[in-house]
Amino acid sequence: MIDSAQNNDSDCTDKANPKVVLNTRHLGSSEVRSQWMDTLDSTYCELDVDWPDVSDSFGAELSVRPFVDLTVSVIRADPHAVIRTPDMISSDPNDDYLLCLITSGTAVIGQHSRSATLESGAFGILDSSMPFIVEARTEFEQIVVRAPRAVFAPHLPLEAVAEITGQSFSGRSGISRYVSHLFVDMATDDSLLSPNSSASVAACAMDLLVSAISERTTPFNTTKRVHSEDLRVVQQAMERHMTDPDRSISDLAAELGMSVRYIHKLFSATGTTPRTWLYQLRLERARKLLLSTDATIADISARVGFRDVSHFSRAFRRRFGMSPLHFRVRQLGTSSISDNG
Repeated sequence: MIDSAQNNDSDCTDKANPKVVLNTRHLGSSEVRSQWMDTLDSTYCELDVDWPDVSDSFGAELSVRPFVDLTVSVIRADPHAVIRTPDMISSDPNDDYLLCLITSGTAVIGQHSRSATLESGAFGILDSSMPFIVEARTEFEQIVVRAPRAVFAPHLPLEAVAEITGQSFSGRSGISRYVSHLFVDMATDDSLLSPNSSASVAACAMDLLVSAISERTTPFNTTKRVHSEDLRVVQQAMERHMTDPDRSISDLAAELGMSVRYIHKLFSATGTTPRTWLYQLRLERARKLLLSTDATIADISARVGFRDVSHFSRAFRRRFGMSPLHFRVRQLGTSSISDNG
């Protein structure tokens, strides 16, 4: 049984290499499950949790470590399942990818009518814009890597990722073994890394992961490659005009000489919509600006294209589990930051 423990993450960050730790020790039995569900929602996306027997005690731990665009976390917990449903996707339009890597125990992942059992360093990838389930049938330890969709897009067509969601990659042989070992090191090594070093490690991990995915996917024909390139052109144009909250898909289509229907089709093939993709891009850009600039919350809100700071703050809290100012204070490890936004 996992030793339960209290949420005690207020002082668990440092400027060089922030690391937030959450436990459930000393929480009452009625609080543990609610606390765990809230933690999963704020760390990954809106999820439901199912326990084998609600009368049993439940213990869990979660630690999180950012690597630029990637977020690497470690979960140790008693058996339970997490489920993402269509209704949750509607209320929380998150389209990140989640890589689940089991280092101890056993878990089953399922998506797109595919399922796979993970154990002994094996990993699988899930698309949070589509329904999925992760069921741990034993006490387990799992590394979860959250990667924004935009991180994959420059490297390979997102249709390739869609081909392998819900499948297992072995952590014992081939290039998948290197992927597994690197993510384990990223999750467990306590070395203090500079931002440049963190970026280099994240880039190496993504290169290896893309290679592992490419080995498992079908080569894309000319039409699919053209669509992939068109999607990249559309996304680049959306990013250029991100500060304008009034710019519509019709405006974008006119600029690029494409139809609105075609643009929606490009995004639909990757399991998302233009609105959802832009929404996530704005929030990710805001996260970076909070950590890399002294701009006020109001200034950042405007720079990423939100009409008002209240809407931005609500959206940011929904995505990252805390207000923009609280996120900045926690990640930078100081309470001396002032903000008039």
